[in-house]
Amino acid sequence: MKTNLLPSRTKTIWQNNRPFVWLIISLLILLSFLKIIFYRYNYDFIFSPADATHGWKEKLLLAKWSLAGDLVILLVVNKTLLICLQLARLVPGKIVSLIILTVFVLLNSAIILLNLSDIFYFRFHFQRANADLLFVLGHPFKPLFHLNIFVIAAFILAIAGVIFINWKLHFKFYRAFASGKRHGLASVIILLGIVLFPFYKNKVEKYLVPTYPLVDLNSKQLLVVQNSFHTFIFSVFRNGGKVPLKNYLPVSVCDSLFPIRKVIVPEKTDTGHPNIVLFIMESVPYDFFDVSSPYKVAMPFFDSLIQKSSFYDNAFCFAHQSNKGITAILAGLPTISDVPLYHTQFVGMPITPIGSALKKNNYHSFFCIGDDFDNFGFAKCIHWLGIENYYSKEDLPGYKKLPSHTMGIQDEYVLDFMHTRINEITPPFFAVNYNISTHYPYDLPVTFTKKFPEGYTDPMKGMSYYDYSLQQFFNAVKKETWFRNTIFIFCSDHWMAPDDHNIKFNAISGYRIPIILYDPSMNEKKTVHQMASQFDVMGTILSISGNTDGIISYGSQLPNSSTAGEYIFTRPNASLYQVCDTAFVLGFNPSNNKTEFLYHYSSDKNLNENLLLNDRFTGIRNILTKKILAFLQKASMHYNNIDFK
Repeated sequence: MKTNLLPSRTKTIWQNNRPFVWLIISLLILLSFLKIIFYRYNYDFIFSPADATHGWKEKLLLAKWSLAGDLVILLVVNKTLLICLQLARLVPGKIVSLIILTVFVLLNSAIILLNLSDIFYFRFHFQRANADLLFVLGHPFKPLFHLNIFVIAAFILAIAGVIFINWKLHFKFYRAFASGKRHGLASVIILLGIVLFPFYKNKVEKYLVPTYPLVDLNSKQLLVVQNSFHTFIFSVFRNGGKVPLKNYLPVSVCDSLFPIRKVIVPEKTDTGHPNIVLFIMESVPYDFFDVSSPYKVAMPFFDSLIQKSSFYDNAFCFAHQSNKGITAILAGLPTISDVPLYHTQFVGMPITPIGSALKKNNYHSFFCIGDDFDNFGFAKCIHWLGIENYYSKEDLPGYKKLPSHTMGIQDEYVLDFMHTRINEITPPFFAVNYNISTHYPYDLPVTFTKKFPEGYTDPMKGMSYYDYSLQQFFNAVKKETWFRNTIFIFCSDHWMAPDDHNIKFNAISGYRIPIILYDPSMNEKKTVHQMASQFDVMGTILSISGNTDGIISYGSQLPNSSTAGEYIFTRPNASLYQVCDTAFVLGFNPSNNKTEFLYHYSSDKNLNENLLLNDRFTGIRNILTKKILAFLQKASMHYNNIDFK
């Protein structure tokens, strides 16, 4: 009898808790399958040849952290399910239990679906899902529903299939639970965990942070192992905008290395205050302008414009999202929060509102976009920056009948509307156009019948249409009296792959964008090779306006013979920031305060050799590290409204 007691009890314990264990294992297998697809589908998009994952040891390490992360989130969610069902026993009838079960079916379905959607959506925002998704929720799905009926059907079936599978798994578990004889051990473990949690709170909490795997992995590997639901919930509950204060350097050293209060040099003009028109170009990479690139687009308008403009061929964006690009360009500020800066509690920090600063010199200002009103929160951003008027597609006469892109009204019609608005205001003016035709899925109007060369990608075709639209606009406005006293600036909001089916980029090529400054009164060709940043655009605009006040900016003004850009800062994701000079690029991870790489990109174009541990480059590594530390520390002080110089 005694010899059979332990096996019998072990068997009983297993039988009593088997349904719950199988629920967790089934969900874990499904998530692991999605992680493998994510890894394969986005491999070339995440890893360059130099930092790719090699060998089984590294792959096993990724598998370990992937399984650990998925298991943590599944246990946290489904142990909560057990607690709720145990409490529901106190209520007569099964209605409450079934409601709880339905809620958790949907919750576990959300875990699966977020990880499923990130397989495809990742390459549009370069990071796992976070609270930022709440502010662009309409747009990730708009392009999908614009596609053919089979894609739409597949999307709906995928959602239905995930919910159905989850319901079957949960209901099978619930039937066993409802007998009243199951999950005793699981319930005891839950109770024990609640009792012991206060004593181990600090140790447990660190495992609940989505960046914890950085103890073993680098920032790119982290993207592979993270659970999208985990990163999303964590970001939402920390309000999406928490910015911890950094104290890397003495404040005086930080201020000397990276001052953000500065005085710009006003441009001298013979015609008083010139008008300024800024074109923020959606998702336009430098590749479209690079004559050595296979993705160089034949653009009659831009190719001609460059022959009489200042073309900045070594310019960089800060990040890969539109809501970060707009604040970098118009406010000269980096977004270091999870959600757009203008949606956070940090909107009260000291800034230089460009519209208000221009108004001091009697400029009228407006912003024009063909998208829906306040999509991406742009209306809030424009109001925050003191720009007087915001026009969206609803302001275009007869907009419901105008040819539309998935994102809004096609560019040529919006530019025509902007022309009309400009003619209605008194100079000097500042007008901003944010185009949409170069945004995925690159819909072209049926009236645009241009024949494209073989091999043109969809992004290239979208750029060709945008070039055509601008040509029509300039053909019309060059006849206006205000034209020759107007300076036109073109700047991309962020880099985007020129070929959706062959995505290749690195820490330098993935941030290069075109910036062009055209002054019709000069008609002078000038190619500027000095480094330039989106952060320099605001200072340039205020310089053109004759502004003599000090400004707050993380840039200065577009470089010329007297002002040279020295360092550029970029942000691949929340766990990696980069700084580059004219020859080197360094990557720093503020989540674990570690430097991850150093490349000599001027000689190593493909970034194949990481020089981080090479003693010959200790000097430049230390210089760039101090620069990125100063940048991050000053930004954290600024965001937290701590006095700074």
